[in-house]
Amino acid sequence: MKVIDLTQPWGDRMPTWPQFQSIEVTDITTHHRDRKSTMLVKTNMHTGTHIDAPSHYCETGKHLGEIPLEDLVGTGLVIDLRPVTDRWHLYRLPQVLAHAPEPIRDGDVVVLYTGWERYNWTQKTRDDVTYFDRHPGPHPEVIDYLVDKKVKWVGSDLASTDHSLCTRVRLMRPDLVAEYEAMTGRPIGETLPETWFDYNHYKTARNNVPLLENLGGDLAVVAGRRVTLGAFPWRWVGGEASICRVAALLD
Repeated sequence: MKVIDLTQPWGDRMPTWPQFQSIEVTDITTHHRDRKSTMLVKTNMHTGTHIDAPSHYCETGKHLGEIPLEDLVGTGLVIDLRPVTDRWHLYRLPQVLAHAPEPIRDGDVVVLYTGWERYNWTQKTRDDVTYFDRHPGPHPEVIDYLVDKKVKWVGSDLASTDHSLCTRVRLMRPDLVAEYEAMTGRPIGETLPETWFDYNHYKTARNNVPLLENLGGDLAVVAGRRVTLGAFPWRWVGGEASICRVAALLD
């Protein structure tokens, strides 16, 4: 079996969402002083490759301690959307189905691969504003379809499964809203209604479908393929999210 790592490297210098504090890593013990290394890490769990448990957006949704491990491992599709995704692109269900290597089955795992990982903090083409604030996202009809298919989880190589201007970025960066409206030639409310704000997170959470965000690593190796996919977060009672290792398993 060949293991393909789909996890973005994690580190204390990586950027985080603007509403969150920076990551802090300090030494408790060191080799030269104590003959062992022990570190203290202070971080929110929505950094790097991570899982959003349903409880993140739904009071009655499952927390991490309630998600069986078998629900996080299964066969599924890595749908290669790179040909149709660009800055702030809202991709539609027909595009997803057209680029799927085969029909999506009930109970699949689905990864929506946009190529946006090329802007993450580990890449030579790193661009934090483009990565967090100008990324594409699925139209709500895509998430509605996947929820109806009872998928195990939905993953993407984006900072958020929602379009970046359907997140708090829209409230915190009016300059980018103006840039988006100039690009589209229409008021943002006509192309991205306020009712879509965090829609994809709420829809999945209320149906107990976890989200995996900031996928990376060797994702391009398995693009456009059906593979076995596994996500391995903490078994955390009450946890609403967790930094996570994600892999594709190939025979």
